[in-house]
Amino acid sequence: MKIILLSILQSLFALLGQKTMTTDFTITVQQQASQPVSYTGTMSMHGEQFTLEAFGTQASYDGKTLYMFNEDANELTLSTPSREELYEANPLIFAKAMADACEVTESTTNGLTTITFVPKEPVGIDKITMKVKPLTSGKQDYAPTTITLKEGAQTTTVLFRNLRYSDDLREYILKPEGAFINDIR
Repeated sequence: MKIILLSILQSLFALLGQKTMTTDFTITVQQQASQPVSYTGTMSMHGEQFTLEAFGTQASYDGKTLYMFNEDANELTLSTPSREELYEANPLIFAKAMADACEVTESTTNGLTTITFVPKEPVGIDKITMKVKPLTSGKQDYAPTTITLKEGAQTTTVLFRNLRYSDDLREYILKPEGAFINDIR
């Protein structure tokens, strides 16, 4: 079972290295007894490079530099991110890293595979669940549908919509005209 699981994850991550994924998403954060809070955004990624628009901010990572643009302040911040910062900005990179730090199980029902990550060491995360589906029948290409992160009384769910892959390459550098540049690299 674990060999199949690793091939599903490897297929998903290999596809992200070969193709550009573009998706809309909704992040919903639910505390135990409170109303859920949801945010929407868009993401494009190719390998570890990505562009993310959410929370009124644009972020882009070209493999070396993280670009964060705050439109309200008209400020572009350039930094060299830590791996932890990249995990926070890119849920699929985070899931890839968690595969090494967790006990991983999988189950498939009606063509939808649920991959569950339970940390081997206590880290504040109880478990992560990723649901993936095959892009087309008979192929070994998979697309994520949701990622759910359970941390104590808080559950965060990322729902991917309109997910598509293409051969288009894009520049993962933000260059907003007239913005104040804050270079902290």
